[in-house]
Amino acid sequence: MSTPVLPGLPDKHATMRIGGLYWLTCESPDTADRLCTQLLASLPASARALLVNAAGASRDLVKAIADERGPGHLTLFDLPKMSTKRLIQAVRQDVPRVRGGDNALWLIRVPHSGWDELVAEDLALWCSRAQDWLRSVGSTLLVVGDTPPPALLDILVRHNDNLSGLAQVYIAQGARHLLVHFWSNDSGVNGPHDFLLLDEGSGFRVSSRPEDDNVAPTTNDQRQVLAQTAVLGSEAPPTAQWQLFESADALLERAMDAQAATVIFALGGSDDVNALATRLYQLRSHCGRSVKLIVREMLQGMRQHEEQLLLASGANLIVPQGTPFLRFLTLVRSIQGHRWQRPMAAEPSSLLTRLQPLHVRGSLSPKAFAAAVKKMSDNTVGTEVRHQLLRLQPVPTLNPTLVLQQLQLRRYGDIACVAEGVAYLFLFACSPSLVDAALRNVFRLPWHNVLAGYESVLPSQVLPLPQFQSDAEAPADATLQIAANTQADAEAFRPLRPQPLSLQSLESRQ
Repeated sequence: MSTPVLPGLPDKHATMRIGGLYWLTCESPDTADRLCTQLLASLPASARALLVNAAGASRDLVKAIADERGPGHLTLFDLPKMSTKRLIQAVRQDVPRVRGGDNALWLIRVPHSGWDELVAEDLALWCSRAQDWLRSVGSTLLVVGDTPPPALLDILVRHNDNLSGLAQVYIAQGARHLLVHFWSNDSGVNGPHDFLLLDEGSGFRVSSRPEDDNVAPTTNDQRQVLAQTAVLGSEAPPTAQWQLFESADALLERAMDAQAATVIFALGGSDDVNALATRLYQLRSHCGRSVKLIVREMLQGMRQHEEQLLLASGANLIVPQGTPFLRFLTLVRSIQGHRWQRPMAAEPSSLLTRLQPLHVRGSLSPKAFAAAVKKMSDNTVGTEVRHQLLRLQPVPTLNPTLVLQQLQLRRYGDIACVAEGVAYLFLFACSPSLVDAALRNVFRLPWHNVLAGYESVLPSQVLPLPQFQSDAEAPADATLQIAANTQADAEAFRPLRPQPLSLQSLESRQ
């Protein structure tokens, strides 16, 4: 029986044995779907495979496979949306009854929402029975799931006696990784091992580590620190090895000769982020991975996507605003000897495009809202930037349109809409832990006075729905802002205007 192939993955971490049950969790539904398609396409014509999709339509996963690729015999099954416990029971009871499942590769695509301790017992029972059944029919099964809750991996590791392999796709330090927790096949038990998972557009490729520099750098300048004067504030240089420069351009010119020195830039505000990202990229591309590039925030704090842009452009470390000077020096010392380990982008403009929000804010039609959310979500796939798509639940006295009129969305990338009587809000570069704080900032009134609650939803779950094909106009008090025809500091909503009243009208009211 053939094993799916992922380019670059060693055989000892890729080959699956007959009778084995393997599990792969992915950080997003898109990654899980693309990996399923790629793995099926890698099978030879002599292979026999069965695809069970409980997270969508099976035909959507195979339509991109060319006719000349993939297994010679492929059977498709779809499972309707159901509770986690019911899904586990359905797979446990129905899969063994399928005819033609002997001597084949089974691929089961599942959503991992709700796979927590409450289903641990059902999951352990299913794994045990699945392995017994797989051995009896000479088949292999690979489960591919998305967005696993933290408890799921702990559960699966605990029940490793009933699993032949467990791997995880996750994002860290701006790069997608494949972590093989353990993998058992005819060569023995292997793992753990962490690989880089590189997105090549047409598919994924595995790399053991970022590409090394072609020439090993000399390190006679490794104790030297080149820094903008502003990073010291009112403090004196700590040692004679610190060389100071008044401007970022002067520092850049001198640092182009660095080999393993520490280079420290001062960041005065968000307006300087793009220019600094370009300088970091120039240095990283020219000087290699041994030079240490540090950014110290001097004024306002950065947004999440701005921080990720600087890290992806070459920064080893970003020191937050307000960090005491002695702590700052400790952080500088802590990265001595480090090598930058992120994958290098082809050129900086692609990073700027991917990690910046669209120049749009405020309330949109459902169709424009869906297109903007998809574009911004797609741009940041493979990065650590997280967005929040919220389904808002108004208090009983307010309708969705009135809720949107209470919003004041000033940041580009923050947008809202009403789709078939339901209000949605998209917050660009907002981590789950900051949602409450963000809602306090975007509502004119305390948000608890406007909303009975909210629900975080995945764009892939709601944007394809028919209600997001509507071109219905946005509520009257909300205005789309686009960079081409709007001042950068324009409000997303029309301000309140005073209304003139005559004395006679005031008297008539008394």
